[in-house]
Amino acid sequence: MKDPVGVVNLPFTGIASFAKFPICDNLDTLNADVAVMGIPWDEGVGSVPGTRFGPRAIREYSTRLGFVKERGYYDVSTEREYLKGVTFADCGDADVLYLDVITSFDRATAMVRRIVERGALPVVLGGDHSVSFPAVRGMEAHGPIDIVHVDAHLDFNDSVGGVTLANGSPFKRASELPFVRRIIQIGIRGIRTRPATYFAARDHGNIIITMARIRREGLDPVWRAFEALGERCYLSIDTDGLDPSVAPGTGSPDPDGLQRWQVAEIVRELTKRSRIVGFDFVEVNPMVDPSGLTALVAATTIVETLGQIFAGR
Repeated sequence: MKDPVGVVNLPFTGIASFAKFPICDNLDTLNADVAVMGIPWDEGVGSVPGTRFGPRAIREYSTRLGFVKERGYYDVSTEREYLKGVTFADCGDADVLYLDVITSFDRATAMVRRIVERGALPVVLGGDHSVSFPAVRGMEAHGPIDIVHVDAHLDFNDSVGGVTLANGSPFKRASELPFVRRIIQIGIRGIRTRPATYFAARDHGNIIITMARIRREGLDPVWRAFEALGERCYLSIDTDGLDPSVAPGTGSPDPDGLQRWQVAEIVRELTKRSRIVGFDFVEVNPMVDPSGLTALVAATTIVETLGQIFAGR
């Protein structure tokens, strides 16, 4: 019997893949422009756990955006349509194993690498920020690449107590990869940065743009920093780069962060200066945000970032 209503596909029905994208559980058959994957790992944190549930929370709240896969979306602020004709897949999560950081990160890298080999743009859902290292490591085929890093913290520690693969070290490890060229770090603030970490990042050549500078000068320092970008880049957005009033669900919040519109402007300008070949959104912790606001902000930001990436192609 023919359904008199048709397919409604309400957010609370069906399987909660990201934005209800088609599920691809065999990367050898992946055939899409965009491939979403999760790295549900939070054993790199030194304080509040819970980001292992970030990918699941982001997917759940992204179901409100299930229309994107069929018709893209219309942005009233720009009066433009985005993502029409772009194809998507949700490839599930890297198969992490608790307490085994090497195996878990190797699996995450292999998954990103395979997505790149299949010609798709990898979108990584964290997880704590340590997962950015295995994600970037899987981007070698796109090298040389730059990294644009939105965060409250530099995450450039060589080690903490001898631990080198934690959420305070991903960009120090990424800087050691031979195909990573330059790192631009935006929104840095707070009083927990170690002097040695700051000077190590600066001496490496990282371009560091603090929130204090953004408050004084607006986003002009970011635009000037983007003049140094190469042809391709990887974008990493940490939830705590945003102000806690916008995204409270993170384990390392710092006050006086970026507003969501500022992140959107940064992404929009970035896509004009360089080709984003992969990106992540990390440190969403639903355990400290029962409202779900942070997961919704993450899901919306991810879709709008994809809109900007493909608008320029």
